[in-house]
Amino acid sequence: MAKFDLEVKDLDAVLEKCADYGNKSYQLINTLIHTEAGGEIRERITPLIPTSGRSWKGKKTAARYAVPYRNDETGKMLQVTVGTSYNYHYLYFPDDGSNSKRHVGNQQFFKRGAENATPDIINLCVSRLIQEFES
Repeated sequence: MAKFDLEVKDLDAVLEKCADYGNKSYQLINTLIHTEAGGEIRERITPLIPTSGRSWKGKKTAARYAVPYRNDETGKMLQVTVGTSYNYHYLYFPDDGSNSKRHVGNQQFFKRGAENATPDIINLCVSRLIQEFES
């Protein structure tokens, strides 16, 4: 499983709004991250998943065209985990670089997908904070 952390410089706008609104803002952002951030990240990962183009009787649908993710509720503050369902645990190997002779590894599509989703998640957090505290 790839681990990805947001840089503090990326969160400046969110942190400024949090300071303005106090503890309620952290609860709002935590709820948003647990409910919507994972979906944003998954949308960015899916197009990056490689396909082999191979097929045989009984072969499962390629991860890129299926829904290979499971919902991982960490219960931790300001954290979301994107994992794979049982049939798609093989995605670990091309993602992290653990590969056999025939497979290309270290593609980091989970990390790249999370990085691509970061600006949208930040904007979503800021807009929700503004929306919540203007009403």
